[in-house]
Amino acid sequence: MHPIKTLPGILLGLLLALGASAETLTPGAALAPFDIADQHGQSAKVDGDVRVLMFSRDMTANKLAKKAFMDKPADFLPDAHAMYLIDVSGMPGFVTRYFAIPKMQKYGYRIFLDREGTLTDALPTHEDEVTIMTVDGLKVTSIEYARDAAALVRAVESAAR
Repeated sequence: MHPIKTLPGILLGLLLALGASAETLTPGAALAPFDIADQHGQSAKVDGDVRVLMFSRDMTANKLAKKAFMDKPADFLPDAHAMYLIDVSGMPGFVTRYFAIPKMQKYGYRIFLDREGTLTDALPTHEDEVTIMTVDGLKVTSIEYARDAAALVRAVESAAR
């Protein structure tokens, strides 16, 4: 076959592949377990033990989490089987490496970083809000969105019971 005739098909395939992303999770969906590292480079597993998975992609939402968890004891999230994840893939690598992560390393709570955006691409988000997913054995039982720090604290405290 002539290369010029196959070029449109190849281009169409590439465009479809680039435009296709993971389907957004909804209640009832199952999470696949995965490993993710925190701001100190320490790995953890999102697995069947996780009860609350909180997630954000933007700075406003990250500030909510900071306000919620900064003054809590270091074991506040782990004791409730809760994890806070952020997608830093949209941030320039230089900024992430030399400014954002060193700043996060001063925080007393763990922040799990998706550096490529692939681990969290199916997690739902709303701008300026932290996604709160309640999980039971990797099955998403509910999804809510927090606009204030108190809602995040309540979600973690509910999971700890």
